[in-house]
Order: sequence, then C-alpha cells, then structure tokens
Amino acid sequence: MRAHSPSRIFSLIGLLITIISSPVTHADGLSDLQQALKNLKQTSPFSAEVNASLKSSDGEESKKENRKEGHTQFTLEQNQSGLQIRYPTELLSIIDKESELKKQNPQALTPTTDAMNRFKYAEFSILFNPVRDIEDDLRKATLVKEETLTYQGQAARLLHLQIPLEKLSEDEQKNLKKYQTDLKIWINDKGIPLASQSTGKGSGRFALVIGFEFNFDVEKSYITNGDRLLVSKLTSTSNSKGAGMNQKETIAANLQLIN
Repeated sequence: MRAHSPSRIFSLIGLLITIISSPVTHADGLSDLQQALKNLKQTSPFSAEVNASLKSSDGEESKKENRKEGHTQFTLEQNQSGLQIRYPTELLSIIDKESELKKQNPQALTPTTDAMNRFKYAEFSILFNPVRDIEDDLRKATLVKEETLTYQGQAARLLHLQIPLEKLSEDEQKNLKKYQTDLKIWINDKGIPLASQSTGKGSGRFALVIGFEFNFDVEKSYITNGDRLLVSKLTSTSNSKGAGMNQKETIAANLQLIN
C-alpha cells in the first residue's frame, strides 16, 4: 500500500480543521422571506369570520372634533368559485334602522353604516392577501439589519427595513416633500411571516400653498392556512393635519378561521 507523504497528510488535516471550524451558512432572512412568499401561492380555500371596529375624528383645530365609532362583522369564504361575503342579519337590520334615521334627521349618527362602508374590498383584501402587500413593500425597502430572537415562544428572526421617499412610485411621491417608513417583519425559520409593524411619517404641500403632515402605525399578526397567508389581527392608527384640519383614525380587525 502506497504511503502518503507528510505534506499530503498535513494538507488533509488542515482541510478537515477548516471544514469543522467553519460556521454553517444559511440564506439570509430577507432571501428566506422572499422565497417563502413565492411558495405561498394564495390558492387554498378558506372560510373566516371578521370582526372590525372603526374610530375616527375630524374637525378644525379651533373647534370641537367630530367623532365617529362603529363596528362591523362579516364572513369571508373563498374557493374555486370566487369570494363570498356574508353579513349577519342583525347587522343588516341595524344598518336599515340607521338609514331610516338618516332620512328623518340628516345629522343622525350612522356608526355601523360608516364602519361597513369603510371596509370595502380594497380594505379587507389586506386580511386575506397580505403576500401582495409584503412583496410590494419589499420592492421599495432596504434591509437595515437582522436579529435572531424569539417570538411568542418560538425561534424567529426580525428584519429591520426602511422605505425612503425616493423608493416610492412617481404617483406616491406626488405632493410629498418628506417621507420615511420603518418596517419590521418577524419570520420563522422557514421565512414565513409571523408579524409585522410599519411606522411612517411624512409631509408635503398641495398646490404649493397648503401644507400637510401625517403619521401612521400598522401592526399585523399572520397565520397560514394551506398555501395561504392571512392576517389574523390588524391594528392601524393614523393622524393627519393640514389646512387647519385634524383627522385621526383607528382600525382594529380580527380574522378567525372557521372549520
């Protein structure tokens, strides 16, 4: 049997030491998130009950605020036939009563109707198609840093991202002078989103003379159902000022799957 030379043996030992001491490399969290979003095709059927509340106020800075508060409830069901939305009979009855009161008194409050009108398709689709919105944010965002931590008792990674003004579309930048959003996304070991928080602020002018400023904070918790990502809980607060007016809005929505 042919003997190995000392130099060959030392070379093999060095290679072995290098392999053992080198850390195991994994894809970065952002890449894992992007791949997970591609795998979430959003095709699995689901049925869920949504409960949502709306609080808002607006008015001139020197006058008393006009406050509104309402609640809505509905069932979402999506399958190969499409999306169905069902409102409970009790809710429809309340809306009918509010409509009658409004006819008798134009100043009558219609909180349930207001809440129902606020949650149109464009708004509640955020709950059952968040992949679209996350991917849109990632196209504009820059990764700042990544942390390894735990989220609700399980191993997770936290991605810190930022969306500056120049990353917005031309239409989104219109009238804006300043803007920045800080985005946090918690993901599991497979890159699937667990939660997110988007905090932003900005300012600008309309017609060069009317200044405005705004800020917002949106928090979401996610669940999966088959190949579908859903928002199980959403809390959104926003404030805006301009032309002597103040506007505030708080939205809270919960989505619960129905077996």
